[in-house]
Parts: sequence; structure tokens; C-alpha cells
Amino acid sequence: MTTDFGGARHAVPQAVHRSPGAFPAVLLAAGRPLTLRGAGHSCDGQTVTDAEMLVTWSRNGTAAAVRDLGEGLVEVPAGTSWYIVERYLNQRGRSFPVLTDHLPVSVGGTLSVGGIGVGSVRYGMQIDHVERIQLTDGVGISRWCSRTDHPELFRFALGGLGSLGLIERVVLRTVPHQPYIHVRHRRHSTLAELIAYTEQIAQRDDIDIYCGSLRRGVLRSTTGRHSDPRRCDGDAPGFAVERLRVPADHARTTALPDDRVRMWSDYLVPAGLLEPMVDALRRRVRLDRLSVMLYLLVVRRSPSATPFAFAPAGPAPVSIGLGVYASVPRESAAMAAIRRMFGELMSACYELGGRPYLYGIHDFDDASAQRLYGPDLDRLAQLRVSHSLEHVNAHLALVEAAQRDPTGRAVTARETQGDSARADSAAGTESV
Repeated sequence: MTTDFGGARHAVPQAVHRSPGAFPAVLLAAGRPLTLRGAGHSCDGQTVTDAEMLVTWSRNGTAAAVRDLGEGLVEVPAGTSWYIVERYLNQRGRSFPVLTDHLPVSVGGTLSVGGIGVGSVRYGMQIDHVERIQLTDGVGISRWCSRTDHPELFRFALGGLGSLGLIERVVLRTVPHQPYIHVRHRRHSTLAELIAYTEQIAQRDDIDIYCGSLRRGVLRSTTGRHSDPRRCDGDAPGFAVERLRVPADHARTTALPDDRVRMWSDYLVPAGLLEPMVDALRRRVRLDRLSVMLYLLVVRRSPSATPFAFAPAGPAPVSIGLGVYASVPRESAAMAAIRRMFGELMSACYELGGRPYLYGIHDFDDASAQRLYGPDLDRLAQLRVSHSLEHVNAHLALVEAAQRDPTGRAVTARETQGDSARADSAAGTESV
């Protein structure tokens, strides 16, 4: 609990509370500063604190609290790992359409950043398959939120990095389980070739999984289609594997030496714009001289998908994700250089109409935050006040940006409360 996946920041919280299947809402209602944590898979200290209570989930008992609601719906505690959820579903002939490449992470954690994976090429983000969430605000009040009940809270909480309260339970929409997938690996001779191939995949609608990568000088891609294990159709040669055993291009469980840190960041840009995004990176660094890995995903969303406020996939129907994963010495100069590189990539991302994936390293200045999220950033500040969330995850860069006006001045709670009341009145909603 003293660091996260990135390992760049270490801190000892004043207290740690591990919640069982039911969260004691009195903790939020007490007004004590809180940092919310799932599996701690952030890369910039988002789930690390030294001056507050750290609230996380106990893994004990979450599997027993999973409930099959019928009609393809399943209800799970937010602290449950995706591995537990997927195994539970598979045993009942169901599956969740989008899994990240590291299944020990928590359901609530990935839903708080959007959730993308190799299945996103067909099914979009994980949050696109959430039916409803139980959300607890800063006074301990829990609400079930969906596209029809408290739709604004639903739109802001999913992908919102825990800025709008604690997600306690979620109801997920599942699909029939197809246990085998026909997989084909390709090697690419140049990065330009891999970029072009990824753009081709983004234009197709017959692929069930996709990822591409540059790792240790090797360029490769993986495509897959659901298949009967007795035959491999389509892009032969290939082979059929169990869905949970589809090999990931990078292992997130490998321990780093104490003298190194992970500095990771992901960006999603509209399909057709991957090359200029990669060019922005190549202008900054020589990829063959830096300990960095690139990871590519395609994200295809339904035209009727909810326009989540802070999710990484924006309004474009198809986006391409570029992950830039660096392992650097635990030295201030080296870490500062990578942060500057990520700052330039952030600028390129929003110039291209893209968005960042918020679990990674992102330094928001006021101009970039406003340009990325526009009125939703101001509305987040209002919602945090109207739902008494000023003491929850207040250290997040997204929250700090929301609490400043366009001139960089910190906005007071009284000012935000007035704006919130006017916004709620104009929308015909009830301010809580």
C-alpha cells in the first residue's frame, strides 16, 4: 500500500481501511481526506497517499458476493478481480467482452479509467458494457446510476478516475462464452509497416482481438477471431488458444529492480492519425536508444455509446491507442526527461483530437485540461461540491485542474456551489 505499479512514488498513509463486500459509507460521510485504491495499478501515484486514509478493497469474500441476475447480467463488488469475474462467467457459459491484459486488477479500478484491451477492436471499452453502478458520494449516500437513473453521475463516474465517489458494485452486460480463439502472430520489418497494418485493422469489422507492439527491437502484431478449435479458418496459418490464455505482449507482473521505475502513458487518437502521433514520439526520442516499449490497440465503439466525460476514447467511432512504456533509473533527471516527453505527447494527442488514458502519467496544465474536456471539467467541480466530495481523491491532477478557473486561479467551494446550483436548475435536476 506504500507505492503503486509505477513505483515512482512511495508514501505511507496515516491509515488503511480494507473494505469487505459492503462498504461502510460512514467512512466517506466522516469528511476525512480519503484516497481510493483498487489494485494499485496506477503509474503516477494516483492511488498512493501519505497524509490521508487509504481506502481499498479486501479480496476476501468478493467472489462469493458475485450474483448472476439472469438475461446476461451479473452483479459484482467493485473490488473483485477480473480474473474471478471471468472464471465465474465462463463456468456459466458467459464472458465479459473486453478484458485488460492483467486480470488481477479490480473491476472498479479499470472501470474508473475506461478499460481497454485486445477485445476493444470489436467491443470498445469496458465501461461501454456496464448496465449500472452503485455510487457512494461524500456524505455516504449510495445511488444506483445508469443511462436512465442519475445519467449524469453515470457518465462522469465511469472513466472518471474516482473523482465522483466510490463505485461499490457494478452490473455488467455479458456475452456468450466462446472459449477458443484463432490467433495469428505477425512480425513486421519496420514501424511504418506496423502502423499501416494497425490502420488496416481499424477499418475492418471482422477481427475479434488485436494488439501490436515494439518490444526490444521486435515489431509484431496479434490478430484473432473466435473459432472452433478443430479448424483454423481465415488468416491461416494460425492456432487456436483458450481465450484466457491469449498471450499478452507485455507482462505487468514482472518486478522491477529497486533502482528503476515504470513510467507509462497511453493515448487514444482517431483512426487514421496513428502515424502523426508516433511521429511526435520519434521527434522526441530515438526509439532504438531508449528502454521503451510501444503497445497498440484498436477501439471500436457503437454509435449509440455513452459519451463518458473523461474516458480515453472520444467521439470518433474508431480510435487507436498508443501506449508508451518506459523503464527508467530512479533518478530525478531521467524521470523529469520522460515527464517532459509525455507532456509533448499530450500536446500532440489533443492536437490530433485524442485523449489520454488516465491511469498513466499525465501532467495537466489548465489549457490542455480545458481543451481536452471543455465544459465537463467545470461540471466535475460543481458535482464534487454538490455531492460533498471535496475530501475524496482531491490530489488527482484531473480534480486539481477542475478546481481552477481558466486563469489558473483556484475556485472556492462557495463559487462552485453557486455554479452547481445554477447548472442543476437549468438542467431541471435536483441538487443534492
